[in-house]
Amino acid sequence: MRVILAGAGEIGWFVAEQVSAAGHDVTLIEHNEGRVREASNELDVRALPGLASSAKALVEAGIANADLLVALTGSDETNLVCASIGRRLGAKNTIARVDDVLYRKATEISYSEHFGIDDLISPEMLTALNLASIVRNPGSLAVEHFARGTLEMQQFWTDRGAKNVGKPLHQIQLPNDVRIGSIQRDNQIIIPNGNTEILHNDLITLVGKTEVVAQARTTFEAAQPKTQKVVIMGGGHIAISLVRRLRSKTYRVTIIERNPKLCESLAESLPNATILCGDGTNLTLLQEEGIDVADFFITTTASDETNIISAIQAKNLGAKQVLVVIHRPDYAGLVEKLGIDNAVSPRVVMAREVLTWLEMQKITTLAQIDNGNAEILRLNVQSTDFVGQSLRDIALPPDCLVLALQRGKETMIPHGDTVFDLGDRIVVICRVDNRKKLAKLITG
Repeated sequence: MRVILAGAGEIGWFVAEQVSAAGHDVTLIEHNEGRVREASNELDVRALPGLASSAKALVEAGIANADLLVALTGSDETNLVCASIGRRLGAKNTIARVDDVLYRKATEISYSEHFGIDDLISPEMLTALNLASIVRNPGSLAVEHFARGTLEMQQFWTDRGAKNVGKPLHQIQLPNDVRIGSIQRDNQIIIPNGNTEILHNDLITLVGKTEVVAQARTTFEAAQPKTQKVVIMGGGHIAISLVRRLRSKTYRVTIIERNPKLCESLAESLPNATILCGDGTNLTLLQEEGIDVADFFITTTASDETNIISAIQAKNLGAKQVLVVIHRPDYAGLVEKLGIDNAVSPRVVMAREVLTWLEMQKITTLAQIDNGNAEILRLNVQSTDFVGQSLRDIALPPDCLVLALQRGKETMIPHGDTVFDLGDRIVVICRVDNRKKLAKLITG
């Protein structure tokens, strides 16, 4: 596909590199001519000098024939203007990088609709979603976020004596926005129906709206989840977004931030978090904060070196899991060797998001379970056997289950009366041997 990227900063450069490597035709617009020369020499892209908000630069880049325009400069306002002009000049799809939540979550107006932009994406928000997904993860079991944090998948083992264990599904009352996708029992994968009984020590895959999955999970576990201590170093956008995704009573969150004015602002905007004003690299401060009993220590500053040093100190003090935000992806392998549990890069998650946009028309594997014997897939509804049909009237192949539906920016858990529209994106679980039948039924 033809892709135009505006902005060759750290994120724009990495996205250009990854999108080009995936086989797409990439044109990169950048106002810094030195950076343009570097991109021409080092990347497999067409690099042009020009302002992202300039119609002339966009026309020269071939905007009329572009399948996707992504505005990735460091200015939210420039990105909004760039993506809006690009749409008017003929780009099929446009995305703007917008970090300020005031633009993305404004209640007074939809900036994306006002400017005619398909999507507003924040690398910092995507990074926070990844971190929140890891924190919600029970041990080594997988937790995946779909639809940018509005939909979540959790895997866990059931307990004898729990409310819904020992019952068939038709007797279990789950919230409307939750569904059991699969059950693994004695090395066998089960795609459940109404008569399937939940037994002790089943490995359940639960899918649903993020805010109710944790609540539904408690009905399959005998013990109440203990409160987890989460310490976050750095009080920037990533930290704020992460705290807002850990509002559950399950998490006791502390932010360590060295800027006194920012600490005051954080205390006002995040009343459920404890704000500690100080240097997160200070060993004494970390000891006084009780890092040795922290379940998670997460470093989110703009400095990779600071993040790594603090993470190593926290790990040595006894923090159970240590997560770092890494702005240079090539550091990711290094941090694992240093004993750090996980690293998340804003550049990597942004590149992944752009590639997802480019693969919308394809069948996308979101997750594999049971050693690859079953998959969770995302497909576009294009077949006449699906469009205009209600879920209860569609004959799905055996061992296949529709888990979720994405329609525009809305995500829902479909039920029997749900009617599918052309262009809906659905999340489905199926055995791999039924993948082709399912794809043909949904996409035609």
